[in-house]
Amino acid sequence: MLKEGNMWRWLKVTILVTLALALAGVGCKSRGEPLPAGSSATLVVARDFGREVVLSEGVELARTMSAMDMLKEAAEVEIAYGGGFVNAINGIRSHYTATRSAKDDWFLYINGISAKTGAHDYTIRPGDVERWDFHHWGYRSFVPALIGDFPEPFIHGYRGKVYATVVVYEQSFKEEAEALRDELTELGVNEVSTVETGALSGNDKAHSNLILLGTMDSPLIAKLDEIYRKLGFFARFKDGRLQALDTKGHVAAEYGPGVGIIQATQSPWNPDGVGASKNVVWMVSGVDEAGVRNAAQALINRHDEMRHLFATIVAGEEIIMVPQ
Repeated sequence: MLKEGNMWRWLKVTILVTLALALAGVGCKSRGEPLPAGSSATLVVARDFGREVVLSEGVELARTMSAMDMLKEAAEVEIAYGGGFVNAINGIRSHYTATRSAKDDWFLYINGISAKTGAHDYTIRPGDVERWDFHHWGYRSFVPALIGDFPEPFIHGYRGKVYATVVVYEQSFKEEAEALRDELTELGVNEVSTVETGALSGNDKAHSNLILLGTMDSPLIAKLDEIYRKLGFFARFKDGRLQALDTKGHVAAEYGPGVGIIQATQSPWNPDGVGASKNVVWMVSGVDEAGVRNAAQALINRHDEMRHLFATIVAGEEIIMVPQ
């Protein structure tokens, strides 16, 4: 797993290497092959971790397109570094100051997973959700996944590779796990199952999408919480409470009993690490059992209210965006 301090540099190097290969005519995929009639994808342009949606529309795919192709078809785009780096979308421009006071850039997600390549090198597939979010990265330079494209990535995955989904539950939450499984199936997820935490196999842990239902004391939840910085989380448990952070890493609010959290990352148990753009882990947790149930019920019944969010805290009837 890459250290967080190195992740942003790694991503920029990856983008620039991809660009160099493209300019040299090496490793480029052919573009423009016809697709079946009715093929489409979704383009979302937002800012501040989904707080403001600039653009959201379906795009017809008459031919194969890269993520950059689709973006340029629907928005005004300014590019840099020879064409491989998005500098501005609809006039919203990246900026970085020498004093390090401003670190704001565009970030690309496909089906809720942070893209590991430049936009020119990702081929959009029918059903994909291409999302660009403009946000501050001084505290979190790498946020591996988000919840706001649910039920993605459980339907279309990344680059057409779809992992099986396993809802992993502590014993008290069997009913919620089964209800979530049924909702995912209804939404079109093909391979989804439930398993109690103690029965989770090593293979499923490493090579499946996981949705974890458990309190902050659950072993798998506690492990994620322990490495929350590396996983790109803006919420954590501390001293028996749930802390929500702002975009600069400051504690913005604290919550007690009955409050739940839903946040996502790429799987730290995948052998290729958190930057592999493969399977994901979603944490559906809370300070106590009531908090977990509130979060689970919100995901099952109110996921449309979480559209575009990176993560959310569920406090009673309130859906609170994270980071705050």
